[in-house]
Amino acid sequence: MINLHNYIESRYTEQVKFFENSDVFQRFDSGAADSQFYDNFIANLCHSHLKSPQILAFLYAVAPPQVAASIQHNMLEELGLDEQGISHSGLLHKLAKAAGFTQEMRSSIEFAAHEQLRQMCTEPLLYETLKDLGLSVLLEVTCFEWMLSRLAGRMGQALSQYRGLSHESLEWFFHHSEVDILHAEEGMDSVVKYIEYYDFDPEDLEAIIDITFRENIFIKRYFGAVYLIL
Repeated sequence: MINLHNYIESRYTEQVKFFENSDVFQRFDSGAADSQFYDNFIANLCHSHLKSPQILAFLYAVAPPQVAASIQHNMLEELGLDEQGISHSGLLHKLAKAAGFTQEMRSSIEFAAHEQLRQMCTEPLLYETLKDLGLSVLLEVTCFEWMLSRLAGRMGQALSQYRGLSHESLEWFFHHSEVDILHAEEGMDSVVKYIEYYDFDPEDLEAIIDITFRENIFIKRYFGAVYLIL
């Protein structure tokens, strides 16, 4: 019987280390890229995270009772409806505006994010059941929190140094470098409890994890490239 927490943590660590050591992240982190490279990253980042509240709403719907409150809090935090009152989508729009994106460009990114959600709802499901789909989504969401708790501040510093953006405009990164430390630990606990609650068959569990992490999810979402982890 494997230790679920340790196993999931090892897969997250593998994703983060692969991303951190990749050529695209090294270019990003060292300044060995032009401004268009950084702007493409910002556009992809906004596209990926503007739909976070809707994705968290889905996870809240399928969450076991033991973790529903934690996921609900994350969703309200994304919307700026928690005690801090910081809208994460607002921070992304502020970032894009500071980077010089026009209103038309920002609207286009937001439309593309919602269009991706529409396609997800209309295309055939990759998995047989909602519990399987929910696990895959939960794994990706919490893996992003795991990565951002470690690298968000570093990414913000790179954009400040090499793209010339102000610390204020980069609040999304510095905010996530703080709040996702707690989210990463809560997320790991949520995954373990989700697996136990739905009583996954070990072979099915391994197959879902392998499919979810076959590509490096960070390079795919942020740089639009496919890097297979074999």
